[in-house]
Amino acid sequence: MAGHREAILDYIHRFPGRDDDEISAALRIRPRQTINQTCRALAKSGQIVRKPGQYGKICNFPKLPADRRNPIAPQAAPAVDKSRSAHTGASPTDDWFWEGNVVEAVGSFLESDGWVIRSKANTLIKERGIDLDAHRGSQRILVEAKGYPSKAYRDPRKAGQVKPTNPTLQAGHWFAHALLKVVQLRSTEQHAIPVIALPDFPKYRSLYGAIQPALALLGIAVMFVDEGGNVEFLDFSSSK
Repeated sequence: MAGHREAILDYIHRFPGRDDDEISAALRIRPRQTINQTCRALAKSGQIVRKPGQYGKICNFPKLPADRRNPIAPQAAPAVDKSRSAHTGASPTDDWFWEGNVVEAVGSFLESDGWVIRSKANTLIKERGIDLDAHRGSQRILVEAKGYPSKAYRDPRKAGQVKPTNPTLQAGHWFAHALLKVVQLRSTEQHAIPVIALPDFPKYRSLYGAIQPALALLGIAVMFVDEGGNVEFLDFSSSK
């Protein structure tokens, strides 16, 4: 339960205004009552605020100091300078280009376009499997998401140390891993649309541009997510 409490509190701070059902689905914590009990305990201890949202359901908001009471929109991610691949925050979830934030942005984008999310991987605990599975009518989308490498270690034992691998080089490896995964999905899930979802960095744009014709032939789509949580969906028509 303690582990759930930390994950739930972190999620509420990153995505204010979500109700218990949405948090349960996003973090894949069951039963849903676990979320309700934990959020009520967090509210009682003064760490969050529970109040009716736009549609009347009780939603969860972080309790911030007076000078920080301008919560981030549910689909948005913290804005940072794109010229930097990391900042000094202690948690990777603080970075807009963290994989979990990419998944959340893509999920919100698809839902706004009429897609229903079947499942969403909990990247906070490094859950294996498809990152996001969505359907709309007879169509199905399977998303493999990647973040962007940070320059510094996140391990507290290595705080302040710079990684020996250049982020752009590591990003190439991550892109290759995502590509292999969606090619495998194309083979095993032939009626679904495989999608690579990436934070919008020049390195990923360059890699995409170099193989775009091949991706179109294979019926693989790509989504780019910027620091504001906006999603660009490329090659969807060629993936049908």
